[in-house]
Amino acid sequence: MDVLKPNIITDPNFKTLHETNVFVLGYVFEGAWLFNKITYEEVFVGDFYGDPSCGLIGPDNDWYFVGGEYALVGLKNKELYLIQNKEIVGIEKVRLISPYEIELLVDPWSDFGAVWHLDILNQKNRKIRDLKFTSGYNGDFNW
Repeated sequence: MDVLKPNIITDPNFKTLHETNVFVLGYVFEGAWLFNKITYEEVFVGDFYGDPSCGLIGPDNDWYFVGGEYALVGLKNKELYLIQNKEIVGIEKVRLISPYEIELLVDPWSDFGAVWHLDILNQKNRKIRDLKFTSGYNGDFNW
């Protein structure tokens, strides 16, 4: 009988951001991790100021996104890049638009609230629209 050794996803503090048939993307406190369920490889993605708030793995398991105080993208070739835009901070949510395009909801309770488009492969981003909520946080909302 094979005994599995402990890994990051067995940590009781591990929180899942997104999961596919191959990967689990999540965090333990302020540190984000990518775990391969087939090879048991753990990849430390990065430290965040505050816990990461959202994550997404591409439909072909060839990229991942982690958002929070800032945004990171990891590619299959192990390249990791930081989104270099001072307006894309405080990311609340992410959603998939196409296999390599996502939309980000940036802190809608601040004066900088907006929805942004991000092209994963070309590392291009653009603001789609401003979006500011006037009521308090209610957990789940449409954007």
